[in-house]
Amino acid sequence: MLNRRKPQAQRRSAEPPVQRFARIPWRWVLGALSAVLLVTVSGYGVRWLLDPHTLPIQRVQISGQFQHLTSAQLQEAVAGTVVGGFFTVNVQAVMRAARTLPWVDTASVRRVWPDTLRLEVTEQVPVARWGEHDLLNRRGERFAPPADTLPSGLPQLQGPDGLEATLTASYYEMGKALAPDGLKITRLIQDPRRSWHVGLDNGIELRLGHDSAYTRLLRFVRLYPKVLATRATEIATIDLRYTNGFAVAWNHQPDNTKPTQQGGHT
Repeated sequence: MLNRRKPQAQRRSAEPPVQRFARIPWRWVLGALSAVLLVTVSGYGVRWLLDPHTLPIQRVQISGQFQHLTSAQLQEAVAGTVVGGFFTVNVQAVMRAARTLPWVDTASVRRVWPDTLRLEVTEQVPVARWGEHDLLNRRGERFAPPADTLPSGLPQLQGPDGLEATLTASYYEMGKALAPDGLKITRLIQDPRRSWHVGLDNGIELRLGHDSAYTRLLRFVRLYPKVLATRATEIATIDLRYTNGFAVAWNHQPDNTKPTQQGGHT
């Protein structure tokens, strides 16, 4: 009896083909969609933050210790620059506006959430007068405040333009050397020939010359309590431009042209 079953290969070929689909990487798709959504939301967020109407600045707080400035003056100075919102206001412009006031030494600005700027100001500390209208601060920098705000009693410094810092440093150095004798500088001048003149609060003027001015001042400091202090009110000038001594011009001399000399002139 014949076996009528078809071979296995033939039976399989007669079956309908199975359709296969490629797997979709859903994680990648979701990641890409999330990235697009994040970029879109971020774009709208940035636009919202950069909108000058978002969180507008409502207040400017002023902090600092003032003698010649007022908060009202500072508010008025920066008012035109406080424009925009919390994220868009130009803090550099606010600082520059504050520094236009002559009595402002330093100024810094920071944002305080959600609608405030805090302006911190350091006032100039005047050390001396320079010329008729200017003042010098501790660093020897010139500034020119209104004439009616100039403080009285400051020493007078005078010298070539550009040497303000040099004279200020010399004022501190010489003043420190004179302090143990109870003397203060009221006037410090470097003339066009670069010679130094020092006016003291007891009325005496010291002439120190061009070279070795500080060394000559130290010589005066050593001599003053031993030789000169008891007659200080009678002395007009002391010329220290000598190798080992000095020359004194007395107030009672009519023309102050016959000083007492010690040592040799240099």
